[in-house]
Amino acid sequence: MRLGASVAYGIAEHLAECPDLGPECYGPIAPTPYYHRVELWASDINLDVSYGVTSWFAAEARLALRIVDTTPTYSELDGSPKLVPNDIHHHDRTLAGPGDPWITARFGGAFGKLTTAARVGVSLPLGSTEPNPYTLARDGRWHEHTQLGSGTVIPIIGFGLSYNTESVELALSAIGFFSLSTNGYGFRAPSRFFAGLRGSVPLLKGRLAPIATFDVAHESNEMWDGLPGLEGNSLRTDLLVGLGLSFEFVKDFRAEVIARGRVARFSEGVSFDTPGFIQASVATHFDTAGK
Repeated sequence: MRLGASVAYGIAEHLAECPDLGPECYGPIAPTPYYHRVELWASDINLDVSYGVTSWFAAEARLALRIVDTTPTYSELDGSPKLVPNDIHHHDRTLAGPGDPWITARFGGAFGKLTTAARVGVSLPLGSTEPNPYTLARDGRWHEHTQLGSGTVIPIIGFGLSYNTESVELALSAIGFFSLSTNGYGFRAPSRFFAGLRGSVPLLKGRLAPIATFDVAHESNEMWDGLPGLEGNSLRTDLLVGLGLSFEFVKDFRAEVIARGRVARFSEGVSFDTPGFIQASVATHFDTAGK
C-alpha cells in the first residue's frame, strides 16, 4: 500500500487575438490583441493498493484526487497590466475532484537478483470532463479547459525490471495509457507514455537510500471532435532527471521524496511550460495471512 502526492508548477503565455477573442472579432472594430498569462499548480494525491494473490500474480488498484489551481493575469502589447473582468477563457479558481482510478493485474517473478513484472489493466472514467472549450469560445461563452478525467475507459500496459544487490538497486520501467475513444463531449484525452531508469544505493542496512532517476514522458495530441484544439499541436516529449531519498522510518514503513526537473524537450507542442515536479509518498505492506 502506498499513499503519495505530487505537485507541479506550470506557466503559459500567449497573445490573444482574433478569432480567439470571440464574437467581438466580427464587429465593426476588431479588438486590440493583448497577452494572456496563466500560472498553474497541479497536484495529484494517489492511494495505491496491491494484493498478492499468488507468488506471481497480484491485483492492483489506484484511487486519485486531483487539485488544479489557476491564476490568470493580462497585459497590453507594451507590457502594461490590463484588467479583463469576466474573462471567458481563463478563470482564477481551484478545481478539485476525483481523477480516473486504475485497476490492473500484475504478473511477475524473481530469477535470482532479477525481478520482472508486467501490468495490464484499465483506467475508469470517474474524473469530470468539460464541454468543447473551443466551440464555446467561438460563440463567446464561458468555458473551462481543465479536465480532471478522460471521459472514457483507457487501456493500460506496463512492464518493469529490477536488479538488486547489497550495493546497488537498479530498476527499468515503462507504462502506457492508450486513449482510443471519444467521450460524449467529443473529447479524446491524450495518450501518455512514461519510461524510466532508477538507481539507488542502500545505506544503513537498507534503511536509507539516495535515489537518482532518468525519465522520458510523452503525451500525444488532445483531440476535440477529431481535431486538435485551436492552439494547434499539443504533442510533447520531455526528458527529466530526478534526485531523491528513501528512508525506512519505522519497520516496514518507508517514506520517499523525489524532485524531478525537465532537462530537455523534444517537441514544440503548445502546453504549459513546466520545469518539473516533486513527489512524496509513504508505503508499507502487510501479511494478510498472518504469517
